[in-house]
Amino acid sequence: MRVVLLGPPGSGKGTQAARIGSRYRVPAISTGRLLDAEIAAGSPLGRRAEAFVRAGELVPDELVLDLVADRLYGSTAAAVVDHVPATARASMDAALGASSGAGAGAGSGAGAGTSVVSGDTLTAAPPATPAADVCQGFLLDGFPRTLAQAEAFDARFAAAGCALDVVLDLDVDESTVLERIRRRASSEDRLDDDEETARRRLKVFAERTAPLRAYYAASGILRTVDGSGTPDEVAARLEAVLADVTRG
Repeated sequence: MRVVLLGPPGSGKGTQAARIGSRYRVPAISTGRLLDAEIAAGSPLGRRAEAFVRAGELVPDELVLDLVADRLYGSTAAAVVDHVPATARASMDAALGASSGAGAGAGSGAGAGTSVVSGDTLTAAPPATPAADVCQGFLLDGFPRTLAQAEAFDARFAAAGCALDVVLDLDVDESTVLERIRRRASSEDRLDDDEETARRRLKVFAERTAPLRAYYAASGILRTVDGSGTPDEVAARLEAVLADVTRG
């Protein structure tokens, strides 16, 4: 089972991700928590990402792709994400006789059978092997957040064996998510939980992330789930959808 949880900030993705991960015995991978860890560690990626997180803005696609690649593929991440510009990749893939679909997605990385550059040498990237704990499935919470990230995932990660089975879209109204964020702010130390930042994050979600609904609906893997009510009520709705997917 390979799952993406989609929904606005405060929709309960983290809570439900943990439950689904436990139920299906797959790692629940939160890009938000991975970013928090990088920021706390003061890593180069964390230092670059921190200003965006504090402002309620989306972290740039290339940083998020690096983060996800490292989690899904570990030491072989460089074979999945190399950030060669799409225009340059197209000419390189043509030179290698690669298929025309291998170069999609500006800022995306190279997957199985695509081209990379090492110094001035043009080579074919080896097929990437997922990390041991994600081979049987995973749940992504907070990724993808933009159409470019979704396209990069499909073009690169899916080609390397990580195609998604279902995208679960938690549908929650704005007043509910703001109240949840206010409650969370009183119990958790998060950079992005003050009300002004929360409202900014909701605006960014509407502009940048909500369009993913149409993208995944066109692929036939989007399932919209009512995210209101108690965590147990939402979990029961999600479980019903997942049971249907596994039967399907």
